[in-house]
This record gives sequence, structure tokens and C-alpha cells, in this order.
Amino acid sequence: MKLSQVFFPIFLFFLVSQAKSTTDMISQTCKSCAAKSKIFDYNFCVSSLNNSPISLPSPTNLSSLALVPMLQALDNATATASTIQQLLILDEDSGFRGACLRDCLELYEDATDRLEEAIRVFITRKELGTVNVMVSAAMESAVTCENGFRERDDGDGDGEMTWMSPVGSENHKLFEFGQIALCIIKMMSASVTTSVYF
Repeated sequence: MKLSQVFFPIFLFFLVSQAKSTTDMISQTCKSCAAKSKIFDYNFCVSSLNNSPISLPSPTNLSSLALVPMLQALDNATATASTIQQLLILDEDSGFRGACLRDCLELYEDATDRLEEAIRVFITRKELGTVNVMVSAAMESAVTCENGFRERDDGDGDGEMTWMSPVGSENHKLFEFGQIALCIIKMMSASVTTSVYF
């Protein structure tokens, strides 16, 4: 099922967006997020927020902006699960690599479910805390998948992430999309007592 069918209420959601300079808002948002984390990629943030995965009006406030990385994370998780399935078909190795891939497939299927629910909860304006938990869980799936391969390569999953597994790039992107979404959600939570963002 296409995203536009599953999340049709998004169209209504964007109708209530407040007018604001999209370019300035994206730049300011990404700068604020980057200032709070040494591993936050400002350039990736700007590029991602400027490229909505479906044809919708440009984000014009924090609520519409937060939706973009969540949809991108969902697209990433869905595509990565398919990639892993193909790797399992092509890979005749039933040893450690195959076991890691099977674990990753299960993790990504779970991440997809959590992200779908996070988007539904977000669109229906429910608990931002619940959305935070679900997005965080999806990010953890990417990290756990990557660490499974690292245990083979260097004996443990500690140390700086290098994202070198067969799906390392996909894992890293899911983690980064999650970072962006969580940062914006935190901004929304912080402003809930002083402004209306819906």
C-alpha cells in the first residue's frame, strides 16, 4: 500500500500549517539540533528536510517539519527490509553473516511497524512522548543490526559506530532520520506551554 493511501490525513494536517519561510526554518532547526549533538549531521538534516518523500506542500512549521524525517525513516526501513530479504536469497552463507541478516530483517520489520504507528499517533495529535519512544525504538533497531555484524568484525559492539555492515548505509540513514525527528519533537515539547504548533 502506498504511503499516500495509508497516510491520507496528512493532506488535511498540512492545511493548518502556519506560513513561514521554509528555507529559514529548516536552516535554523538543523543548526539548533547540530548545536546540541556532536554526531548530528547538519548537512544531512538540511538535505533531508528539503526533500519530502511524498508530494506535499513545503513544511511551514515544526509540526509539518517533524513529519518529513518520520516518513523518510519509514521509507528507509521498508526498503531496507526488502534489501535484506534479497541479500538472504542471494547469500548462500548460512553462517554468521546469514544469522546477522535474519536478525536485521526481524529488527527492520519491527522498526517499520513502530514508525507506522508513530506517524499515526503524530498525525492524530496524541502524546509526543509516545512518538518519541517509537522513533527511538526504530533507531535502536538500526544500531542493534549494525552491532550484530561488529561483534564478528572486532569482537564487541562497543566504541564508535562505523556503519560498515552489508546494510551499514541504510542503518546509518535510519539513525540519522530518527535523530532529526526526535530533535524537532523535543522542540515541540519544549514549546507546548508557550505556543500552539498545530
